[in-house]
Amino acid sequence: MEITRSPGGPPPRAGIEIHRRIGSWKVTMWRPADSVGGGPQEIRIEPHDDGDPQEIARGLSSTVLRQIDTRSFMETLDAAPTGIDQAVEEQAGLLRGWLADAPRGVTDRYLAMLSAVYVRVVEIGERAPIQALEEITNTKQATLKGHLRAARKRGFLTKVEGKAGGQLTEKADEVLRGMKSGAGTEEV
Repeated sequence: MEITRSPGGPPPRAGIEIHRRIGSWKVTMWRPADSVGGGPQEIRIEPHDDGDPQEIARGLSSTVLRQIDTRSFMETLDAAPTGIDQAVEEQAGLLRGWLADAPRGVTDRYLAMLSAVYVRVVEIGERAPIQALEEITNTKQATLKGHLRAARKRGFLTKVEGKAGGQLTEKADEVLRGMKSGAGTEEV
């Protein structure tokens, strides 16, 4: 088994590949780097470089297909650290630093930053995103839930019915861009 964290297959794209050998075949399972989790989104089967020419000539069999284990793909990825974890930690660090210097209150800047970190935490497949936010912000979960409701109500975060998640809105992106450039830091 080999895990590749580079663009894989034509055309190049960011993702995670795991290669396995089954008999004379090379099986490549791929998932985008920013995927929410789960199994592979693509499985490619091709002859292995040193595979048995006679077996390859007979083609794929159902026996080979049944040996493809997508569950082990997910378990392998769950155990491996990812660059996404680092990106979330960087955003969490920015949020912590901003919270330390920020005026108290549920401001647009706060809601935009909280929404951005929340979206990334959900994207990496965190099973308890509110608990992760509690650890990052040192704010109680009930309070964070209220803040995320406010973020949705004020147009910073989209709603997903029945589960965690959502996407940043253009309004949130504008506030975050303003924070990076230093402009627009006053509240509306």
